[in-house]
Amino acid sequence: MPLSRRLPLPRLLLSLALVLPAPALLAQDQPPQEEEQEGLDNVIVTGMRVRQGGAQDIRHFRKVALESGIPQPDSLTVEGLMGEHDLTIATATPCAQLFCLATEAMPAALPGRPDDRLFVGLGFGSNIDADTWRRAPLNLVAVVDKSGSMDGQPLDLVRKSLRQIAGQMRTGDRIAIVLYGDESHVWLKPTDAGRDRAAVLAAIDGIKSEGSTNMEEGLKIGYETAFADAARFEGNTRVMLFTDEQPNVGSTDAGSFMGMALDASRRGIGLTTIGVGLQFDAELATTISSVRGGNLFFIGNADEVKSVFVRQLDTMVSELAHDVVLTMVPTAGYSITGVFGVPDGLMQEGKDGAIAITVPTAFLSTNGGGIFVSLGKESARDHLPAIALAAGEPLMRVDLSYVGAADGKAGRDSVTVAAPAGTPSTALRSAQLLVDEYLSMQGAAAAYHSNNDPKAAYALLAGLDKRLAASGLSGLEGERTLVGKLLEQTAFYAGYAGERPKSLSHLGVIGDWRIISAVGFEDLRRGDQVSFSDDEEFTVVRANPRRGEEAEDYESYEINERKIHLPESKLVMSYRADRDRLYLNGDDAQGRLRLVMARLETE
Repeated sequence: MPLSRRLPLPRLLLSLALVLPAPALLAQDQPPQEEEQEGLDNVIVTGMRVRQGGAQDIRHFRKVALESGIPQPDSLTVEGLMGEHDLTIATATPCAQLFCLATEAMPAALPGRPDDRLFVGLGFGSNIDADTWRRAPLNLVAVVDKSGSMDGQPLDLVRKSLRQIAGQMRTGDRIAIVLYGDESHVWLKPTDAGRDRAAVLAAIDGIKSEGSTNMEEGLKIGYETAFADAARFEGNTRVMLFTDEQPNVGSTDAGSFMGMALDASRRGIGLTTIGVGLQFDAELATTISSVRGGNLFFIGNADEVKSVFVRQLDTMVSELAHDVVLTMVPTAGYSITGVFGVPDGLMQEGKDGAIAITVPTAFLSTNGGGIFVSLGKESARDHLPAIALAAGEPLMRVDLSYVGAADGKAGRDSVTVAAPAGTPSTALRSAQLLVDEYLSMQGAAAAYHSNNDPKAAYALLAGLDKRLAASGLSGLEGERTLVGKLLEQTAFYAGYAGERPKSLSHLGVIGDWRIISAVGFEDLRRGDQVSFSDDEEFTVVRANPRRGEEAEDYESYEINERKIHLPESKLVMSYRADRDRLYLNGDDAQGRLRLVMARLETE
């Protein structure tokens, strides 16, 4: 049951919105200004890049690490981490076909993999002219999860994202909106976003949260809408799924969604998944987005709405090639020991140490992508020295095949990776350091969550932090921040830090408390017991319930290092935990909302 305040609810929410701008209480953002729309309409990509589909970032992992604690290891992907960086490998000659490979090798330096001798980059490129390229007209079907779990910040970010997309669309671009919760329906039929922008924005603003999460039905109706409109649209039709990925009605397994996505891709319609919210199921979304035609982005705050869509909308909807197969055969004496850039399920072993990798889809992108490979001695030479290769000698042959996404024409190529010669490029050095970061962070998360060994987690992160600092590479500020935050947390859990880090301040709230002072509430009084559980459940046990009051109420809560949010009560308050006292405060037009609580001793 929601908590009651002495102010009328609309006035209280208005006052809280003014002084406590929490995500769930932010007012709707305004439409893009006309000058912004004109500038975006005239954007032409100036640096054409290519990268694989699937996960394009690790923003969800970062958000959990910065706001909630140490993320689970399966929420981290190496392809997502690399997708946040431009790892374009330069070539001596321009690419002469739709899809090309660029190669480079360097000595391996991965502390957790001492048997790796060489690190190889297989970069992606295209002959498309970056100065003249312009995306095809876009027919977008937005499939929006409006279930109860999306209430507050997640759905607010979806509305912001759709408004941003609508502001960037040109005359001739179309957008439709399908909503799903308990039931699914077309909320906005396909509409020209340039000619009728006001109607599109009004439909976006009208999206409200309710119901459970029947993602299967939502996607089904989304694809049906796309199929019906694609037949008469000259351009690119694409489904964009906005969700926190918590399906609980209908089919909830990845296989059901992948089957629909794969069938739609074969009919020319791809799927972009946009994840929102801390409860986002990154593992499920990564699996779905790895199919042909799929890619995945995560948005954690309003700033990321613009950083994702302003910079990447045109390329995230532009498929370049399908069914890209790279067959790698190392030279005699060497074997492939690791492949980084695609999930394990997209690799197969063959004869003579060959490894075949299937990249379901290559997209045009603002960041250059690729596959990165480590090589070591083949097993027959375990007790023999590595075969020496002079600079430039053949190290590995790579055969390439693909199908053009636009015309369905098959393409082929074959390249030879040369043994290292000279100083490696910044892109290849950065890629190897990002692989190091991925392995170290995943190992640290597993040590903490699976092995209950925070000291081992701390040791892995401390070594990584030193290597990042010593690399001399630019563009790693975000990685230093992430690793520093994880290091701070594992130091605390390992007993190396006496004071709780700021990012873990929410731990001081968890437990049982007795109210010793309550100001501004009708149904919370001195003597009532309040509990915050570690699975984010808030409980009130009243000492002397009044007529019409329940003796016990509960609801879920959200927390970061500064504020507590009770979504059902539509209440946001700042908090401070000081030893055996907990203070919650909020200002409003009539005065203050204040709770002071004393911690109850546990037996």
